[in-house]
Amino acid sequence: MKKFLFAFVFLGGLGELKAQEKPVFFTGIFPELSLTKRINTLHKINFKVENQEVIFDNREGENLQFTHYRTDLMLFFDRNVRPGMSVALGVFHRFQEDEDANRIIQQLAVLQRMRNLRINHRFRTDQTFTRNEALEFRFRYRFSLEIPLEGAEVDPGELYVVISDEPIFSSQAGEFEIENRLVLSLGKLINKQQKLEWAVDYRTDGFVQEGFRTRLWAKISYYYNF
Repeated sequence: MKKFLFAFVFLGGLGELKAQEKPVFFTGIFPELSLTKRINTLHKINFKVENQEVIFDNREGENLQFTHYRTDLMLFFDRNVRPGMSVALGVFHRFQEDEDANRIIQQLAVLQRMRNLRINHRFRTDQTFTRNEALEFRFRYRFSLEIPLEGAEVDPGELYVVISDEPIFSSQAGEFEIENRLVLSLGKLINKQQKLEWAVDYRTDGFVQEGFRTRLWAKISYYYNF
């Protein structure tokens, strides 16, 4: 936990230094749909679609707008290794204004249960292919806490909170970069198959290279398991 807090403070300090250069800032809405199909006791498939729409961008003046930023499609094949641990392989396609992108993702997820807490560790590596650009390699680690608000565990109809932080380290054409994603979510477990989450998603990047950015998303996510 101390290492996690140190990393968060360190990244925040870098952001303050870069902020003096008048960073890019934009904000918008971020709907997400996640569908998971369990094949058997060990395997499942997950399909996810994310859409980002910008409603304000400080590079475009002070007027509000509604501009499509990107749409991401993801498909994961997941296998349980043992209770609380799984590995997954994913493919990804991004629709965006300049050039679409494709990505291959490798993932390890570890779940720890502690009384009324669920602690999740997610490790990812990925490789992004974009036409006319160099291959991008990334390493990602997401730490998250799920806290029930109405008892020791989250039961159908009850609310919970999720707090997560994810530093992302990338390398492209010999250039190194860092991104950080901090998310605060309020969720409701509708039933054993469905849940809904409302979140504030705060992203910063450009800590190393020129062009520091801040992105703030109002996010709503729907999850369905069958």
